[in-house]
Amino acid sequence: MEERQIVLDFTGCKYITEVHWRIRDTFHFPGFYGENLDALWDMGCDYIGSWKPETTTAIIIRGVYQLPKDIREYFLDKIMGVFYDIENFYKDFKIKVRFKIKD
Repeated sequence: MEERQIVLDFTGCKYITEVHWRIRDTFHFPGFYGENLDALWDMGCDYIGSWKPETTTAIIIRGVYQLPKDIREYFLDKIMGVFYDIENFYKDFKIKVRFKIKD
């Protein structure tokens, strides 16, 4: 099975909108990405669902512990929750995805 890595880097982000912009840009979401948790779920599933089968992708997340405290807590609780839900959604598909924080 092919494996690839995508780096999602939040270094220097000071606002939640910047966090969503980094997500949008890293995953090449369209400009109408809504910058909220529902849009993250929808676009995340659509984006990952478009990957070719038999692919394992590790999304390496950097810069989380450098985020301002309130943004970091929101990220770890809410955004990582959506990421883990996406992982679980695809666990029975031939597309495998893992989100890992590496700071």
